[in-house]
Amino acid sequence: MKKYLYIAMCSALCVVLAGCQDFLDVNTDPDTPITITLDQALPTACFYASQLNYDHAEYGVYMCQALTTGGKSQTGSYPYSQGWEFLGVNRHPMWRRHFYDLGTNIAKMVEIAEQQESLNYELIGRTIMLQSTMMTTDLFGDMPRSEVYQKSSPKYDSQEEVYEWLFQEADELVKLYQDPAWTNGEKALPIPAKSDRIYQGDIRKWGVYAKALRCRLWLRKLPNWDNTPATCQRIIQMVDDVLNDPNWEEPRYNYPGGVTESNCPWGSTCPKINSWESRDNRLASSIPTTFFAKALLGGYTQKHAQWGFALDPRADRMMTPRAGSSAVGGEAMRWLESNFGMDNSMKVTYYPDLYAGNGHNPYTQNTGYIALITEEELMFIKAEAQYWSGDKAGAYNTTVEATKLNMDRYEVQHTTKAAQRIYDNFFDVRLPGATEFTIADLMQQKYVAMYLQEEQWTDMRRYNYSSKTNGIYYDGVPVYTVKTRAGVRYTPEGYTGEYSLRRPYNLYAAYWDQDDCYEDPSSKAVYSPNAWVNRLNPDTETETKYNKAELIRIGAANADGKVDYHWMQKHMIWAMKNSPVCTVSNSIEWK
Repeated sequence: MKKYLYIAMCSALCVVLAGCQDFLDVNTDPDTPITITLDQALPTACFYASQLNYDHAEYGVYMCQALTTGGKSQTGSYPYSQGWEFLGVNRHPMWRRHFYDLGTNIAKMVEIAEQQESLNYELIGRTIMLQSTMMTTDLFGDMPRSEVYQKSSPKYDSQEEVYEWLFQEADELVKLYQDPAWTNGEKALPIPAKSDRIYQGDIRKWGVYAKALRCRLWLRKLPNWDNTPATCQRIIQMVDDVLNDPNWEEPRYNYPGGVTESNCPWGSTCPKINSWESRDNRLASSIPTTFFAKALLGGYTQKHAQWGFALDPRADRMMTPRAGSSAVGGEAMRWLESNFGMDNSMKVTYYPDLYAGNGHNPYTQNTGYIALITEEELMFIKAEAQYWSGDKAGAYNTTVEATKLNMDRYEVQHTTKAAQRIYDNFFDVRLPGATEFTIADLMQQKYVAMYLQEEQWTDMRRYNYSSKTNGIYYDGVPVYTVKTRAGVRYTPEGYTGEYSLRRPYNLYAAYWDQDDCYEDPSSKAVYSPNAWVNRLNPDTETETKYNKAELIRIGAANADGKVDYHWMQKHMIWAMKNSPVCTVSNSIEWK
């Protein structure tokens, strides 16, 4: 953190922007810092809030096994899509994004806002940092917070301490947004629409977004941490408060398209922000997994004249199926097991085009957007709280509505009889009624709705990768085991039986196939709650150099200062087995 302390002391770190094309215009001379105004600092904060969401989702879409690549490797520079060998990678962009790009810039913006008594800017900065801190601790666990930028080697706060601060900060922000002295004080400077690329200067909408973040924060209490009726009811009320607020608007960072950072990071131009510290998207070389395309989307091995490409009508709007060679066949979804490697007869161009979606995927266009939280995510938060409160009928209805809303996002049409038949068939199979409804149905639909969203992997870790392959069940159900219900009107080849989430093939055997990981030789099922990635290692580029003692103290590194891979197996505080709704079909110790 010594490097971050030095950076924080230089006001040059607040990037001066006039438009998207200026994001990289950083003053690199610490001896001649520039002076910025609040309306110049805010675009930087909004931009990096969007970029942080992408950074987390780019790792997560592979970690939760929605996408894979055509190769087969235990090691490499992209371990999250390969063999989970993270210790050979010295930098994760999310770490630097939080402490450097967002943390230092927003700290300076807040400092100026307080000096000028323009507290509306401070509220926005603190709201973005609330989001960033939550995302950072949910990825790394313990992290510097209370002493960050104050010392060259700040202490790591425990995740419990970080969460205590998060809950306090969320409550305080919600309260302050109701205070005119903060939102519209005598000296409050106006927020130009061009400076606020998320809400165009509407402080009321920022206040509702802070409430939405609090909903996400409270969801961490389910299903393991504090799964009580009181907690569930509070979450339900908080979500209703957001969605019923006339100022609620989904927080989107819209990209105009053009050159480099003007393009959406999920777009085909693959912008790489700040070069070495970032990762551009790899959708051109990626392939949907068996778990995602076949099991969850219900992909068909061949396009059917009446029923299309998949059970789920969102499938060909998320990605466009492509034709293969004559030996492979015509247009089809096609999928691949994680880290299994392509057959020699296959090419990546035989698999779906992940950028296309026939023009209906709002995220993967160069002129697309990053949603910091989606409306359907809020609805799924409510549905989950309803489910664990015992209101399964309410949870079912909310899940159906959230799924329909997500279909609207992908412009799924059902105005013709043929389209309506596909639409209805999906709900008949996936969500036929409240009587049969389980937590697996809810979380599987949220998984699909969270495609390319950072919450997708967090949800899976909250439910501890629950499936038949690791023997972890919630409410007696393997959450990520997908079943075909009886009575399906159309059951084409490729969509039969059931499929369970399993760890990727060819993992880094030096540590992922050892310790308490027991693999059944017949089913290849992994019977261990500790044989999965639960967190990432702190950024070794800075932390092992400048804060080694703290890494050793918290248990993230061994005595010689090297990051210990056991740290990545350690469960988050919201994933520990603290509730009877979670059962494990083995006696392995839960770490």
